Amino acid sequence: MSRKEPAWDFESEPPFELMSETGINLCAYFDAMPDAKLATYDPGFPDEALMAWDGNFTSEGALLLPCCESEEVDPAMYRRYAQECIRYRQRARRALAVVA
Repeated sequence: MSRKEPAWDFESEPPFELMSETGINLCAYFDAMPDAKLATYDPGFPDEALMAWDGNFTSEGALLLPCCESEEVDPAMYRRYAQECIRYRQRARRALAVVA
């Protein structure tokens, strides 16, 4: 029996920085990322390793993110949001543990 993940809602969290439409969509992108994959994220990845790990970056170094025409997600932006998403999930897990 596999353990079901909670319905993550990082997209609805209070913003940790001024967010454009791209930032909001990036939060939703991380909401859809499985815990098992996010657990293997390493903030020390060089850009090339980060892009290979995610698998959705173009050869020009921008994340392929739907509905984001005004701003590209580069590795630096990706890292900021990934690290905030990890912190969000840690907080959410603690809150779920208290409820359970």
